[in-house]
Amino acid sequence: MLYSHKRKSLGRPGRPGRPGRLRAVLLAGFAVLGLASGTVSATADEDPAGATDTAVAAAGPSFQMPFPCGTQWQLNTYGSDHNPALDIVVRNNTGSDGKPVLASAAGTVSATYWDNGSGNTIQISHGDGWFTAYYHLKDAPTTYVREGQTVRPSTQIGRIGTTGASGWAHLHYEQRYLASGGFTDERHRVPVHFDGVQYTGTNEEWPSVTSRNCSGTPSWQNCPAGYVCFYSGADGTGSVCRSAADEPNSTCGFRRSFYNNGNPQPGYDHVQVYFKEGGSKCLHYGWDEGRGNLPDGGRTIDRFHWRGEC
Repeated sequence: MLYSHKRKSLGRPGRPGRPGRLRAVLLAGFAVLGLASGTVSATADEDPAGATDTAVAAAGPSFQMPFPCGTQWQLNTYGSDHNPALDIVVRNNTGSDGKPVLASAAGTVSATYWDNGSGNTIQISHGDGWFTAYYHLKDAPTTYVREGQTVRPSTQIGRIGTTGASGWAHLHYEQRYLASGGFTDERHRVPVHFDGVQYTGTNEEWPSVTSRNCSGTPSWQNCPAGYVCFYSGADGTGSVCRSAADEPNSTCGFRRSFYNNGNPQPGYDHVQVYFKEGGSKCLHYGWDEGRGNLPDGGRTIDRFHWRGEC
């Protein structure tokens, strides 16, 4: 099912708004570039999983879908004023709201901001002029990452939401190219490619595409600088609570055993954690005991306080 979806004209706060139409010369140039690099163009009923062995990676980073490995998604381009951007929802468009959004390639967070059209928005610079943009995120754009933070393909940067000029839960996703400059807009959009397969065209739909964003990096290694994070999984994955400030009454609500203290600031790199069952633990940034499994794991976190020393 296609949705009526008007493209947004975006401008970063403090910057003039820029038109969203990609210049014809840029499209033509990247069409040639795609042919030269051997990029495979997917048809609307094609899952790229069967094409990965023969697809040659497109020019630029090896972009993967911005979702966890093995999950399946529906991609839409809509009209000529929306293509080459993609709107992405869970396959069959059921339960997209709140699903995690990952970086689709390694890079550095170059912008986090609110826009009336795109809502909570993040841009990532992947080097050599390549960028990705993520619109309508559910949470404030600094909830999971901050400007200047290095991310991996598996780093969660947000969740699918409905913020801005969006009446339905989806991720508006763009790949962009600008040889110079640290901030891009919709003029710099180029055809999207995942796992070496290109998804572009007018009013195209791919109803079931599987994410190959499978770097396998433990989630606890991606705790943002300035946060303490607690994970429910024994391998540092699963449900998480995180905070950059004291929590006198923790809302974690789960028994958690993994943590990673992500604050490298000298003199303020300890977190004292108190448990409902009694006792406490001091977490030290950079020490072995500052990441991994609490020796007495499985207790319920009651509160925690940032300290210079414990």
